[in-house]
Amino acid sequence: MHPPSIYDFRKRDIVAGPISELVPSTGVFEMYPIGFLAMLSYLNTRGYRARIDNIALKMLSSKRYSFNEEILKLDTEYIGIDLHWLPHVHGALSLARIIKEERPDIKVMLGGFSATYYATEIMSKIKDVDLVIRGDTTEKPMEMVISGKNMEDIPNTIYRSEGKVKDNGFTFTPDMDYQEFDYSQIIKSSIKTMDISGHLPYCDWMKEPVAMVLSTHGCAFSCGICGGSYFAFKNFYHRNGPIYRSSKRIVDDIMRINDDLKIPVFVAGDLLMRSEKEIDYIFDNLKKEGMDVPLLMEVFVPHPRERINKLMRATSDVSMEISPDSSNDNIRFRNGRPYKNRELEKFVSDFMDLGGKKIDVYFMVGLSGQKREDVLDDVKYSKHLMESNKNDERLFIFTSPLSPFLDPGSMSFETPSKGYKLRFRTLLEHYDALDKGRTWEDYLNYETNWMDRQTIVETTYDAIDMLLKEKEELGYIDKEEYERSHHVLETSRLAVKLSRAGDYGMMSKGEALIRNCSGKYTVLKKQIMWGSPSMGEKKLIFMIYRYLHSSRK
Repeated sequence: MHPPSIYDFRKRDIVAGPISELVPSTGVFEMYPIGFLAMLSYLNTRGYRARIDNIALKMLSSKRYSFNEEILKLDTEYIGIDLHWLPHVHGALSLARIIKEERPDIKVMLGGFSATYYATEIMSKIKDVDLVIRGDTTEKPMEMVISGKNMEDIPNTIYRSEGKVKDNGFTFTPDMDYQEFDYSQIIKSSIKTMDISGHLPYCDWMKEPVAMVLSTHGCAFSCGICGGSYFAFKNFYHRNGPIYRSSKRIVDDIMRINDDLKIPVFVAGDLLMRSEKEIDYIFDNLKKEGMDVPLLMEVFVPHPRERINKLMRATSDVSMEISPDSSNDNIRFRNGRPYKNRELEKFVSDFMDLGGKKIDVYFMVGLSGQKREDVLDDVKYSKHLMESNKNDERLFIFTSPLSPFLDPGSMSFETPSKGYKLRFRTLLEHYDALDKGRTWEDYLNYETNWMDRQTIVETTYDAIDMLLKEKEELGYIDKEEYERSHHVLETSRLAVKLSRAGDYGMMSKGEALIRNCSGKYTVLKKQIMWGSPSMGEKKLIFMIYRYLHSSRK
């Protein structure tokens, strides 16, 4: 089961803000981890009856959906819940609690990066969880659990037995070539259970389907903010470095999707960092096998023109994404990205010159060493990057906040010298923030020596709006699209300001703030007409709209 970020998001007025800009899912974070597919493939091909149940997507898709009702109907012995990234802590623990309230006969397992990091705290303080399976590869220990093997013999598990917590340690760290990522299992399981929505990876998957191919666990870099970095894997996930899926398995995975699903393939992990021999093998064989679906790739560093050219041998329909995070070389180096602007610029130009279809470039707000003016300089640099490439519409540039949480296990979370001031450190502190907070400013688990929370939030809104304005002036978007996006930003910003002032519904307490916001009347009216916000945001907008309307009279 995959939980929403906040379990009761349908009932609360929550202002998520721009915190899901870098992923395909919405602010509910309904996209489940690719490990779900590996577990489904592993168990079902071995005679077990397993399925995926995307609770977040079901909640997002229907107001009538009731998790409690579904639990009462389930015929199962075990439910595994992903607590992979920490933004799901509220949803994951809420699902576990409700399962135990409705069906105490079902065993509840947690797994994922965050579950591994907080395994001891979970088992000592969360009575609704029966066991945690640690690590980045959990298929084999999970099979041992559900097959009924003696719990004392199952590695990587910490569990509750006879009222006591028992810990078997963390010793099982296999390679990843045994893992299967068979998308046909999702189709078969959907048909078998008559439940399509429960198996969909994210909300718009039917409109814009993408299948993921995982090429590596872990990373060769120690980027300061990443919970999947070399630093995190070495210190918390018992890996001495990244482990790689073999070149043959990668080709097989891509071609299976190409032949069976005919949808774009996203390769997670930088294939161009591999040896020349492996690169030649992968792309030569993809061409030989006749790959004809779009290929989406992430790269961690700019690559030379000749390597990009090898990629183009396989297919002309290639898109890439790269995250320099900052346009300041010193800030980028400080945060673990070891390259300079001139290398980035050459890479972007080479990629488009060689016929690349699309390239996404991502900047971040909230980095170590980054001041407000550095973020605004990123916008100026973005304009330079677009202009130097003749305003080519294949170049897409984004800026987004590092939110809602700094990853546990990342170097910045663990090392005070990085200049982060943590507001929450334990699992339950993060849970409480999501439980009680109303805006993404409330959820931020950090400030830095260079920007406090309010500065991070206001700078984010300013930077995104400035970048949108630059895109309009350069012809990337039209005026109507800019105004629509601008109004969404201003509505979200207004909601955060109202939250700082007190209660959403008691705006009389913030009369000065209301006077300052009265000029947003037209903005709010247009925002309501467009109907783009979530249900919670929409209710808030109507409330503000009515108040401003009456005050103007």
